[in-house]
Amino acid sequence: MKLKILTVVASVLFAATAANATVEISKKPTSNMTCSGGVCTPTAKDAVLNVSDLATMLSGGDVTIQSASIAPDIVVKAALSWTSANRLTFDAHRSVEIDKPVTATGTGAITITTNDGGSNGDLSFVGKGNVAFWDLNSSLVINGNSYVLVGDIATLAADIADNPSGFYALAKDYDATADGTYTAPPINSALTGTVEGLGHVFSKVAMHTMASDSNGLFEDVWIGGVVRDLGVVDSKLEAANFEAAALLSGGNSGLISRCWATGSIHTSGTGSVGALVGHNGGTIVDSHVNANVHGRSPKGEDIGGLVGVSDGGTIETSYALGTVKVAKQFAPNVGGLVGENRGIIENSFARNAVVSARGNGGGGLGGLVGLNTSAGQISNSYAAGPITIISDIVAGGLIGFDGAQAGSISNSYWDLDMGIGNSSQGAGNVPNDPGITGLTTQQLQAGLPAGFDSKVWAIDPNKNQGFPYLKDVPTK
Repeated sequence: MKLKILTVVASVLFAATAANATVEISKKPTSNMTCSGGVCTPTAKDAVLNVSDLATMLSGGDVTIQSASIAPDIVVKAALSWTSANRLTFDAHRSVEIDKPVTATGTGAITITTNDGGSNGDLSFVGKGNVAFWDLNSSLVINGNSYVLVGDIATLAADIADNPSGFYALAKDYDATADGTYTAPPINSALTGTVEGLGHVFSKVAMHTMASDSNGLFEDVWIGGVVRDLGVVDSKLEAANFEAAALLSGGNSGLISRCWATGSIHTSGTGSVGALVGHNGGTIVDSHVNANVHGRSPKGEDIGGLVGVSDGGTIETSYALGTVKVAKQFAPNVGGLVGENRGIIENSFARNAVVSARGNGGGGLGGLVGLNTSAGQISNSYAAGPITIISDIVAGGLIGFDGAQAGSISNSYWDLDMGIGNSSQGAGNVPNDPGITGLTTQQLQAGLPAGFDSKVWAIDPNKNQGFPYLKDVPTK
């Protein structure tokens, strides 16, 4: 929890200063910057280094871009590439934000340092921003750690098997079509180190697994493990006889930050199923999915748009789009974001196009969470997706079955026009459950609901179909 608080603070501080207190690398003329001996520093808060000027300097030697307290953040707003073997260093007083591609097309090297003199900063990738290397032998150093560059799934799997606690980075996007269909998790060694996606994706990953405990691109991210800035897109998973299943990672006890997934999951078996993570006991932040998650089993499953079961874990500033559906089974727990919540959900939303289920006694279906247990806490979140109820299941606009103590839910909402129109049915088993409020679509699109922090949330008719969106997590 403390880690995410720092991340939110960093995001807020960065957003507040990005417009007028940065070192900006762009197509604008160089201004308020001084460069000497390969080191460029700002002389005022509105500092600009022209991208062509930077490329010219890199052709002749190593270049270091330093920010300072007067302009603490470095933002790359124009595509940059160079062919020499020289090193580019971003040395930020606080944060480094990559909005456009930065590419070492030769054997060039990159060093990135954040919080050099400041605090609460981070490395982030926005829009089409990424860092790419054409030579896998190039050097990448981030905050003092040397990263092994990888270009495909097989190499990453082998490297993690040899050293699960190492530091790895995806050098470019990887299309897994040629890999065929995986019959076991592609990366089946538990990760305790760091995988930095650098804004890249693994695409068209096909998995058809039987009788594996945890299923996904990663089998498990363990305590100490970190996966960040990585997408698994246009991918599919079919799983049977499992404990956890997801496109990114079957299980997570570490940190997943700024990751995303698109594609489909079809399962048959008793377990926890989500588009991003199946079973979460760690932290998920600034992440999102747009996927179809379908379960079919004679026994119960916990199925969520983002996470199947969050077991003492934390989910913050994250969202789910797509479809969550189960066929007839006994006691399913189905939620737009999380199937079963035993942890903390904060500043998150689900806008799944359809949440439908057929229960056979027991279980819960909710726009955000299917079952919220006695340990579950939900705040500053909402659900706004169509809910279809077939047969016997406890259903609510936000939560299907709420077993938490009074006061565990606050400032949370659901759309009354999306299938649960009874204003007392925010939870399926507790009429007028405290902390849950039903609003119409018009009300949700008219402005931020009470309790939503404008430093975290925003409203724009051209984003997220006019519903509240998270400032630091991409939406269209």
